[in-house]
Amino acid sequence: MRYNARRNCLNGLQDGERDDMETEWILKLLAAAGACIAMVTDMRTGKIFNWLTFPMILGGWILNLAFFGLAGFGWSFLAFWVGILLYTVPAAVGAVGMGDVKLLAGIGALAGSRFVIGAFLFTSIVGIPHALGVYYLNHGRNFLTVLATSYTSGGFRNLKITPEGEGPRWKFYLGPDIFLGCLLSWYFPLMITW
Repeated sequence: MRYNARRNCLNGLQDGERDDMETEWILKLLAAAGACIAMVTDMRTGKIFNWLTFPMILGGWILNLAFFGLAGFGWSFLAFWVGILLYTVPAAVGAVGMGDVKLLAGIGALAGSRFVIGAFLFTSIVGIPHALGVYYLNHGRNFLTVLATSYTSGGFRNLKITPEGEGPRWKFYLGPDIFLGCLLSWYFPLMITW
């Protein structure tokens, strides 16, 4: 049923517009697939690796250049910087890792600035309750006090690697939230124009 609605919608478009929509769909699929792989590696190892993020970035630039010409490369390059800038401040204070920053840059390079801004916003919407839930699981009823003390004292900046069994029982990984943010941004695209 949904396929027929899409086909009827596409029948009203000219061939060039239809090809652009299908190309954008492919690029969004590649961005979501990269975010899915990042989610798996983040959950297993706690890291998002360069072997994933750098090919996403370069692939986004090359594919946008091939599909949309020099203007496509320019928009992809701009979206790459948008992805980096969105996580610059959280990375500077230690709230997210550099793998998360590069992943968002790769998503931007592949799928564009509108998609990466939407993915960032939806990641924030999903990630904040997720982070509070992890804090609650680790600290029980005192989680708000621990959270407030951590931020007022600056203790959150002193991230320490603890031996197995001595750290918090539950860990927060941003990879699943970024993947969900990509899916939500794909399903509920931002209606902003440049």
